[in-house]
Amino acid sequence: MLTTAPDLATERLVLRPLRAADAPRIVLLVNDFEVARYTATIPHPYDQKMAEEFVSTQEASPGAKDRFPGDPDGAVVFGIECKKDGLLIGCVGLQKTPDGPELGYWIGKEYWGHGYATEAAARVVRLAFETYRLPSLIASAVTINDASHRVLEKIGFSISGTGEIHSRAQNLPLPVIHRRLRSSEWWQAQERAAQ
Repeated sequence: MLTTAPDLATERLVLRPLRAADAPRIVLLVNDFEVARYTATIPHPYDQKMAEEFVSTQEASPGAKDRFPGDPDGAVVFGIECKKDGLLIGCVGLQKTPDGPELGYWIGKEYWGHGYATEAAARVVRLAFETYRLPSLIASAVTINDASHRVLEKIGFSISGTGEIHSRAQNLPLPVIHRRLRSSEWWQAQERAAQ
């Protein structure tokens, strides 16, 4: 069951539940091979029907955000919106996996290189540890996706291993680097930053 949570804010962004009106914007951003090729789940080409189905799965049930930690099939997904113009620029969220809650995100190509992924991912990590009280998070990035590796390193994730994912966009397995961030490590980093 996919669930949403209340809006979250950062300095430049609003992380909010997706709406039906977002579907055309999602198609515009995701129907770009450069975006889809680094992900496991986004197919290419990506059309309006796919976007509508994706958005429709994001409907929240009352109190769902409070059930995420104990819901084995749960996920929480946010649209990433720029405060300056109100435009959706990507998505970020947490998904339950057999190896633990996994952080995932994508950003439209025209918004790469501005620190938006780091800002959005850091806010969701905060949600995971402060609100959901999760013990740890995992994340993976394709080995050649240097930008995603930098994002994960900046927000505290450490390498925990290697593996493969199946890319729907490329229809082939891709090597990935797995990372993990423990709650205790994150809280220690917050304490150091506050000093």
